[in-house]
Amino acid sequence: MTVSSESAAAGSLSGQWPDPENHVGYLLKSLMHALRQTTETALRDAGFGLSMAHLVTLTVVHTEPGLPGAQLAKRLLITAQSMNVILKALAEAGLVEWRAHPTSQRAQSWFITVAGQEMLLGAAAACEPVFLQMQSQLDTAERTQLVGLLQRCIAGLNTP
Repeated sequence: MTVSSESAAAGSLSGQWPDPENHVGYLLKSLMHALRQTTETALRDAGFGLSMAHLVTLTVVHTEPGLPGAQLAKRLLITAQSMNVILKALAEAGLVEWRAHPTSQRAQSWFITVAGQEMLLGAAAACEPVFLQMQSQLDTAERTQLVGLLQRCIAGLNTP
């Protein structure tokens, strides 16, 4: 592509492609980045050796006990390999444990331990101010509306 055709191609996008500050995808990515950084800072400052990925994994293992690693990975939108690394670290720390899966000899069912529950409770308390700060510019109705809108966006992408 020549310089003039590159300019023409770039010009054809102007007016059609919003500035990043007005693009939903960019805003969601920015929010997730800021939320992860702020959450991990709160966890570190409170003395918890957890990343946001560890915290979310503990949460799902707590709320959905017995899920195999592959289902946890799908639930958390990460690869099975990444999930294995997280589960191994949590298991070595005594926060989760696996048991034989009731129907599959190849799968392991994951459960939170008492230590994991205590860690999750403390970590959730440490992170609560972050979530309150993130939503501080929204009133109660807007918070409810935001949740509904995000759920509909997710459903829109998951509908064939």
